[in-house]
Amino acid sequence: MKSKIFYTSLLCMFIILSSCKDSLIVPQKGATSTEDFYKTDSDAQEAIAAVYSAWRGSQFNQYFLKNLLSDDIITGGGARGDNAQFEQVNEYNFGPANTTVSGVFSSYYNIIYLSNQVINNLETDTDIKARANAEAKVVRAAIYFDLVTLWGAVPLVTAELTPSEYQQPNGNIADIWKQIETDYTEAIASGALPKKGSAKNLAEPARLTEEAAIAFLGKAQVFQGKNAEAATTLKKIINPGKYSLYADYENVLRAVADFNNESIFEFNSINDPDNALNQGNTILGTMLGYRSDKLNLTGYYSGVQPIYPAGWGFASPRVGLYNAFVQMEGTNGYRLNNTIKTYKDLMAMTITLNPGTGLYGNEGYFNWKQRYIGSEVIPTSFGFTITANYRVMRYAEVLLLAAEASIKSNDPASALTYVNMVRERAHLTKLGSVTLDDIKKEKRLELCFEGVRFQDLVRWGDAKSALENQGKNVPVFFGVKGDGSFDVQYPYTNTVFGFITGKHELLPFPEHEMNVNKQIDQNNNW
Repeated sequence: MKSKIFYTSLLCMFIILSSCKDSLIVPQKGATSTEDFYKTDSDAQEAIAAVYSAWRGSQFNQYFLKNLLSDDIITGGGARGDNAQFEQVNEYNFGPANTTVSGVFSSYYNIIYLSNQVINNLETDTDIKARANAEAKVVRAAIYFDLVTLWGAVPLVTAELTPSEYQQPNGNIADIWKQIETDYTEAIASGALPKKGSAKNLAEPARLTEEAAIAFLGKAQVFQGKNAEAATTLKKIINPGKYSLYADYENVLRAVADFNNESIFEFNSINDPDNALNQGNTILGTMLGYRSDKLNLTGYYSGVQPIYPAGWGFASPRVGLYNAFVQMEGTNGYRLNNTIKTYKDLMAMTITLNPGTGLYGNEGYFNWKQRYIGSEVIPTSFGFTITANYRVMRYAEVLLLAAEASIKSNDPASALTYVNMVRERAHLTKLGSVTLDDIKKEKRLELCFEGVRFQDLVRWGDAKSALENQGKNVPVFFGVKGDGSFDVQYPYTNTVFGFITGKHELLPFPEHEMNVNKQIDQNNNW
């Protein structure tokens, strides 16, 4: 009898526990599983929007990492240590723990994860889904382009990983380049991307086009030394005549020129005061604005000058860049004067140093091409950001990439044509012949501050000569001396500085990545 009671009780307990277990399996409210998502056109739109958002969100750290590594700018800011992570990168005394380096690396793999989700889970059975799939492939390829050119043999991940697969080894560089080209070519061949000038492109100009994918592919081919292929690819952008150079170079990066005929691809900025940091252009906003606690910018209020008085003074041009402009264009060069202003130029606009102050990280030269102007400020209580779009690639870069590919593949006539198109917009006389050195010089001036210089210097083998002394001395600008020269002093020096051959061609894998991933080998000399 007792045995029957025991087994009856045990059966009841089993039923109760099973019932409780079933009741605990409740779908999470407000969340959709992967199995239930990626089904509809609406899902596709939401998923690709997340990819674009993450890609756009990476631009801040990406901008500073690429430009600080170049010989275009000095870190700047309010004083020594205002942003030590930026200073370390700019002066070449950074290591694997640098958060600017690690921030870009982490954000890139987040973008790859989101892109992989779209590519691997979304059926391409409607036009909208097919377009999202193609866009995700272009984004993934663009991110791997930066990873392989900045870090080298990074892990190649094209599918969702299980926990046992999280520690991925270094990839094979040839395989990474192959994947980049495959992603671009498949996206182009799909026919799902809108063409420039199509109804979809005009309605949604901040989304990728077929031409953008072709231009990115051509750039990847140039970086691999596939010059004849690259020239053929890039001519697909040039020959139809759909693009042209924006005539007014002074405003080529300004809001008035957003989505102009020179734009290959750019991220949109929206005048949304409630979401200014997310929807505006923070890079070209307060970060690059002239230092408002050191300079008298009050002329803005009377309309004497356009610079908004709220800047933090980062990323001022180096004297070496200014001198490179003067060597090619002279001190009155059209492109020079619409790219860089000297302190004397600012004085003529009533912008002067406040008494007893000095500008840290400045040699008397100011970024005009990416100036922080009041007409673009998103009206908020802090004035952090502006409405000008962020350009990812301009037609000028396509022309100069094509010029390089052409001259390296025995087509100097095409190279000369493309370089002279850029020079004509810069109000320079046409060249009668062109060399690779001419193209290098033209590219530095045309695309300065636009994040292409460092990767070019490394692949050209010119990084050591351009960067070996960078960071040795750090300037502070104190105005104009009695003889008219600039009063620049160098109170800060480094014992560790400058580009080192065999080390700085590639960035270090971040410290946190090395700590958790025992399958990956660090780059040389880090």
